Amino acid sequence: MKTYVRNIVFACPHPPALGSFYAELLGLKVIRTDWFVVAADERSFPRLAFGDGPAVYRPPGWPDPAHPQQLHLDFPAHDLEAAGERALRLGATLLQDRGDTYTYADPAGHPFCLYRDTTDREPSGPPLSGRIGRIVYDCFSPRALAAFYQELLGMRTRKQDSERCVVIAGDDGDRPMLAFQHAPQLIPPRWPDPAYPQQLHLDLHVEDARTAGELALRLGAIRLPAMGGSCPVYADPSAHPFCLCAPGD
Repeated sequence: MKTYVRNIVFACPHPPALGSFYAELLGLKVIRTDWFVVAADERSFPRLAFGDGPAVYRPPGWPDPAHPQQLHLDFPAHDLEAAGERALRLGATLLQDRGDTYTYADPAGHPFCLYRDTTDREPSGPPLSGRIGRIVYDCFSPRALAAFYQELLGMRTRKQDSERCVVIAGDDGDRPMLAFQHAPQLIPPRWPDPAYPQQLHLDLHVEDARTAGELALRLGAIRLPAMGGSCPVYADPSAHPFCLCAPGD
């Protein structure tokens, strides 16, 4: 059963504004406006989608432990300094400079990282290729949550494996890796409770939502209430919501 990340969905109060920020930052195109979605083109995945979440949105305030992040994205840049300047020009806020990695907050407060890409074969291109290098989960037990997604997504390779950080990858090098980092201060989402909102969630493409749902439950997921969407919603063992979307959903 082929399963992959179809959409990375940002909760935010102003979808067109945040979607336009990421489109400009990463060199992507707006491919839907009824539900604001940006991507390289109509056939590329994963896409970035915007607007899911409560009307009164409570953003993360990283690194404030009272307002922790739940997930964030890492973007490779062959020209890190130029990419950072573009992020600031578009309205991002610099949170941390670690030399080869810069951490920012986007205009809605979601943290993201830009890191120096030493594998880029076309360094003369734009500073950011639009590629998502890693989807990073904050969680209490990185190895436990990594094992869940390894089985659910078939991403068998562990690029990094320690008690504080695990990175997994699939056979397709074009797909983002998933990283899991130890975060004892995490306040998990309690979807659909607006007092504990999700910040980002994944829409996973599956061939058969029922079969995939049965696998997710066996691995330790919880089915969450239906709220009118077209795809069933689950919470992983660390309470991060995700959707299982079959063709046509």
